[in-house]
Amino acid sequence: MDETQIISSLVEQQRKLVFTMLVNGLEYPVESFSVEHSQTPVTKPTLRGGVYFSNLKEFTIKAKFLGTALSPVLSKTMLGPNIDFEKIKFLTSIELDGSKKRLAVVANLINYVQRGNGLELNLIVVGTELSD
Repeated sequence: MDETQIISSLVEQQRKLVFTMLVNGLEYPVESFSVEHSQTPVTKPTLRGGVYFSNLKEFTIKAKFLGTALSPVLSKTMLGPNIDFEKIKFLTSIELDGSKKRLAVVANLINYVQRGNGLELNLIVVGTELSD
Protein backbone atom coordinates (compact mmCIF):
# COMPACT_ATOMS: atom_id res chain seq x y z
CA MET A 1 0.00 0.00 0.00
CA ASP A 2 1.54 3.33 -1.02
CA GLU A 3 1.55 6.52 1.05
CA THR A 4 -1.33 8.17 -0.84
CA GLN A 5 -3.53 5.11 -0.22
CA ILE A 6 -2.61 5.11 3.48
CA ILE A 7 -3.49 8.80 3.84
CA SER A 8 -6.71 8.30 1.86
CA SER A 9 -7.69 5.55 4.33
CA LEU A 10 -6.82 7.92 7.17
CA VAL A 11 -9.10 10.60 5.69
CA GLU A 12 -11.96 8.06 5.49
CA GLN A 13 -11.49 6.77 9.07
CA GLN A 14 -10.28 9.93 10.87
CA ARG A 15 -13.53 10.65 12.76
CA LYS A 16 -13.34 7.39 14.70
CA LEU A 17 -9.59 7.41 15.45
CA VAL A 18 -7.77 8.59 18.58
CA PHE A 19 -4.51 10.48 18.07
CA THR A 20 -1.46 11.27 20.16
CA MET A 21 1.15 13.81 19.07
CA LEU A 22 4.81 12.89 19.53
CA VAL A 23 7.30 15.77 19.61
CA ASN A 24 10.77 15.86 21.16
CA GLY A 25 10.19 12.37 22.57
CA LEU A 26 7.08 13.42 24.54
CA GLU A 27 3.47 12.41 23.84
CA TYR A 28 0.51 14.80 24.00
CA PRO A 29 -3.18 13.82 23.66
CA VAL A 30 -4.92 15.39 20.66
CA GLU A 31 -8.35 16.90 21.38
CA SER A 32 -9.46 16.95 17.72
CA PHE A 33 -7.77 16.00 14.45
CA SER A 34 -8.65 16.47 10.80
CA VAL A 35 -6.71 15.81 7.63
CA GLU A 36 -7.71 16.90 4.14
CA HIS A 37 -6.28 17.28 0.66
CA SER A 38 -6.06 21.01 0.04
CA GLN A 39 -4.78 23.54 -2.46
CA THR A 40 -1.51 25.34 -1.68
CA PRO A 41 -0.77 28.96 -2.60
CA VAL A 42 1.67 28.04 -5.40
CA THR A 43 1.04 27.83 -9.15
CA LYS A 44 3.58 25.06 -9.80
CA PRO A 45 5.56 22.62 -7.65
CA THR A 46 8.28 24.66 -5.99
CA LEU A 47 10.96 24.72 -3.30
CA ARG A 48 9.63 27.15 -0.69
CA GLY A 49 12.20 29.31 1.04
CA GLY A 50 14.90 26.90 -0.08
CA VAL A 51 13.78 24.61 2.73
CA TYR A 52 10.83 22.42 1.76
CA PHE A 53 9.13 21.31 -1.44
CA SER A 54 5.50 22.26 -2.03
CA ASN A 55 3.13 20.68 -4.54
CA LEU A 56 -0.06 22.27 -5.88
CA LYS A 57 -2.14 20.13 -3.51
CA GLU A 58 -1.00 18.64 -0.24
CA PHE A 59 -2.46 16.81 2.71
CA THR A 60 -2.86 19.21 5.61
CA ILE A 61 -3.64 18.56 9.27
CA LYS A 62 -5.53 20.70 11.74
CA ALA A 63 -4.99 19.48 15.31
CA LYS A 64 -6.41 20.99 18.50
CA PHE A 65 -5.09 20.67 22.05
CA LEU A 66 -6.44 21.74 25.43
CA GLY A 67 -4.26 24.17 27.37
CA THR A 68 -1.26 26.18 26.23
CA ALA A 69 1.57 24.17 27.82
CA LEU A 70 2.65 23.02 24.33
CA SER A 71 3.49 26.54 23.17
CA PRO A 72 7.19 26.56 24.25
CA VAL A 73 7.69 23.10 22.73
CA LEU A 74 6.09 24.12 19.42
CA SER A 75 8.18 27.25 18.94
CA LYS A 76 11.22 24.97 18.74
CA THR A 77 9.68 22.94 15.89
CA MET A 78 8.79 25.73 13.44
CA LEU A 79 10.86 27.18 10.68
CA GLY A 80 11.60 30.81 11.42
CA PRO A 81 13.05 30.78 14.87
CA ASN A 82 14.93 27.63 13.75
CA ILE A 83 16.84 26.73 10.59
CA ASP A 84 15.09 23.35 10.21
CA PHE A 85 11.63 21.94 10.71
CA GLU A 86 11.37 19.47 13.58
CA LYS A 87 9.32 16.47 12.47
CA ILE A 88 6.11 16.02 14.45
CA LYS A 89 4.38 12.63 14.51
CA PHE A 90 0.71 11.87 15.06
CA LEU A 91 0.23 8.31 16.29
CA THR A 92 -2.92 6.21 15.91
CA SER A 93 -4.14 2.70 15.14
CA ILE A 94 -5.91 2.26 11.82
CA GLU A 95 -7.60 -0.58 9.97
CA LEU A 96 -5.88 -1.36 6.65
CA ASP A 97 -6.56 -4.39 4.48
CA GLY A 98 -8.65 -5.97 7.24
CA SER A 99 -6.09 -5.71 10.06
CA LYS A 100 -5.14 -3.13 12.69
CA LYS A 101 -1.88 -1.29 12.04
CA ARG A 102 0.02 1.34 14.00
CA LEU A 103 0.27 4.52 11.92
CA ALA A 104 2.55 7.49 12.44
CA VAL A 105 1.72 10.52 10.30
CA VAL A 106 4.82 12.71 9.98
CA ALA A 107 4.21 16.44 9.53
CA ASN A 108 5.83 19.86 9.55
CA LEU A 109 4.26 22.58 11.67
CA ILE A 110 3.29 25.59 9.55
CA ASN A 111 1.71 27.70 12.28
CA TYR A 112 -0.30 27.56 15.47
CA VAL A 113 -2.70 29.90 17.23
CA GLN A 114 -4.15 30.11 20.69
CA ARG A 115 -7.94 29.79 20.65
CA GLY A 116 -9.77 30.11 23.94
CA ASN A 117 -8.27 27.60 26.35
CA GLY A 118 -6.23 25.68 23.79
CA LEU A 119 -3.98 25.62 20.76
CA GLU A 120 -4.82 24.94 17.11
CA LEU A 121 -1.98 23.62 14.93
CA ASN A 122 -1.78 23.68 11.14
CA LEU A 123 0.64 21.21 9.57
CA ILE A 124 1.62 19.71 6.21
CA VAL A 125 1.95 15.93 5.94
CA VAL A 126 5.45 14.92 4.80
CA GLY A 127 5.25 11.15 5.29
CA THR A 128 3.79 8.12 7.02
CA GLU A 129 5.25 5.18 8.94
CA LEU A 130 3.24 1.97 9.18
CA SER A 131 3.91 -0.97 11.53
CA ASP A 132 2.09 -4.03 12.90
